[in-house]
Amino acid sequence: MKSEKGLFFETPDLLAKIDDDSYWIDFMRVRHMEAGVLRLRPGEEDTQTPHDEDELYFVAEGSGYVEAGDERRPVKKGSIIFVPARVPHHFYGNKELLVVLYVFAA
Repeated sequence: MKSEKGLFFETPDLLAKIDDDSYWIDFMRVRHMEAGVLRLRPGEEDTQTPHDEDELYFVAEGSGYVEAGDERRPVKKGSIIFVPARVPHHFYGNKELLVVLYVFAA
């Protein structure tokens, strides 16, 4: 019988792995889930394109705005955003560091 083990992550360690040529990192892929963290500096562009999977975001730090489809909303620490598969979306307008956890239903 295979033993299952938990996985543990620290946000500062994940953020340190994001290089200057990117603004996000996928840090976990398991059976039906993929997770990552997005770090958007002020003035940095969120260039993501629509995904084939549903996605859930949790704003861990900062504030700004999100556009999903034809809806625009302010977001702040503690905001949770669900974006259905294939809906165009991106974060923008943050005047401070924006850190967002994302989870895909794979």
